[in-house]
Amino acid sequence: MKILLAYRCHDLGRMEFYSRFTPLGLGYINALLRSHGYDSRILNCSAWSWKRTERFLSEERPDVLGVSVFTFNRHEAMRLAALARKAAPSCLIVAGGPHATHLPHHLLSYYPQIDVVVRGEGEETMLDLVRARQRGPSEPGLAGIPGITIRAPQAASEESGSSPPAPSAAVPGTAWVDAPDRPVIMDLDRLPHPAEDPAVIGVDPVTQFEFIITSRGCPASCTFCSSPDFWGRAMRFRSAASMVEEVGLLRERHGVVYVSVRDDTFTVNKKRVIDFCRMLIDRKIDLLWDCQSRVNAVDEERLLWMRRAGCTHIQYGVESGSPRMLERLNKGITLEQIRAAARATRRVGLGLSIYLITGIDSETDDDLAATLRLIEEIRPHDGLVSPMTVYPGTALYEEAKNRFGLGDDYWTRERREAYYIREDPWTRCSLRTLRAALRRTGRLASYGPDDFARQRDVVGDCYALRLSAGEYWQRRGAWGRAGAEYLAIERDNPRSLWAHMRLGALSLRRERLAEASAHFRSAAEIAPAFHLAHSLLGGVLLRMKRRDEAVASFIRAHLLDPGDPETRMRVRRLAPGSLVIDRGRTAVPIA
Repeated sequence: MKILLAYRCHDLGRMEFYSRFTPLGLGYINALLRSHGYDSRILNCSAWSWKRTERFLSEERPDVLGVSVFTFNRHEAMRLAALARKAAPSCLIVAGGPHATHLPHHLLSYYPQIDVVVRGEGEETMLDLVRARQRGPSEPGLAGIPGITIRAPQAASEESGSSPPAPSAAVPGTAWVDAPDRPVIMDLDRLPHPAEDPAVIGVDPVTQFEFIITSRGCPASCTFCSSPDFWGRAMRFRSAASMVEEVGLLRERHGVVYVSVRDDTFTVNKKRVIDFCRMLIDRKIDLLWDCQSRVNAVDEERLLWMRRAGCTHIQYGVESGSPRMLERLNKGITLEQIRAAARATRRVGLGLSIYLITGIDSETDDDLAATLRLIEEIRPHDGLVSPMTVYPGTALYEEAKNRFGLGDDYWTRERREAYYIREDPWTRCSLRTLRAALRRTGRLASYGPDDFARQRDVVGDCYALRLSAGEYWQRRGAWGRAGAEYLAIERDNPRSLWAHMRLGALSLRRERLAEASAHFRSAAEIAPAFHLAHSLLGGVLLRMKRRDEAVASFIRAHLLDPGDPETRMRVRRLAPGSLVIDRGRTAVPIA
């Protein structure tokens, strides 16, 4: 039985990394199915034409297709499902993800190509659906599977044999069966990790696995966020030991040496955060990483341990500097908490990044001025500003239904990525003003030698601070001072990947090729799956006229990451018979 777990971004987002990025949830579903022996693969066809997508599905003819549906890609997801139905009429087509979870009746009413909607987290639900499908396409009792919504049997029989309706028209007489909610997975450690046995098409594992999730749930009640309705408000955590095991797996098997933790509120469990950091330090895993959190879920002790353990920066959902707007968004935070979190973040030397929202109904010039004053006061290094956006599953959506007449049919009728509360000239001007303020403040907020000295008094001597100081001096051409910082890291940990990478780059800038090759070779031995170390080693060896060794390094780098254009170009020129293409999990040589 062939199972495809598919994703396609919206057409306007094909050139934007985060739109193209494969949802992490598909990776966990895929891992669980494969751990139970099923032939499951992830398909990300965001970079493909529709003709290529249709041709692929016609060749594959999957027995089960799971399609990930967000609000921004809802039309593309439904078109993908329709192509699968055309290619394999008996295929069981399952929709999941936030948009499907929050509007299951809507999807089943308007899109006859969808058989089942999975609500909420989908690992165990999808496993049950696959088992039911394996017993036979006419297997009754899908409604007994917790966590799904299907059409009522009578409605399904009335639809059979009829031509699909226009996308703007509902299927006549549709009725639904909502199975009971599935209990959430409390022990997240027992879920297999997506990187253990990846089977992917159109997915670059090197960049995909840089993003990890270590908890589920969110206790907040922000009016614009659907996460609590999807995951639940009760927090569930992976253990610190499981997290360290994961980053070790990513480094050893896929060469991932920097990770971004995408939990909504990573730092909420203080003990877990500190335990994770202690383990990284004790085992000398010189990981670099970042995370996001809330300003009322951090303190200096947590942030101090994070900096010692290689955290580079943290992103906070600040949203506004106006208390009135914070109350309007039901953020549950105060300006003093924002200021305190910013002070503690800068005090330990972490990069400070913030999220802002503007275009909130009733937002005025005074509210904008308050946000600008806050930016100047807390001095973030960077930030992201978004217009006030309405998504299904949020309190704001229910309010917009009553106040503005927004209906579920909007998502079928309109092609836009979302519904915006305000699109007036004031909002456009506010977006430009806030973005300019963040750029201006970011240039002035950079850390310098005095900052590093104060941070070292607080945090102590650690590789993350020394890397930042070394980068500062290197950007200013003070190579000796930069090298002293990197050498101090190497003295403390001779197997520090980052010390050797930075010393190699510094030696290369100084035309000390033998030193550079030695450092890059050490980096490649420390992290054999890290393709960049092999690629940089190849470049140095080529300059040293050691062509055969250089070719071997480039080929190794290319095998580790066939999608890297620089290494691919090198191999094409030096050893074209060694080029590979990625066929799922297998690197296949091509001429």
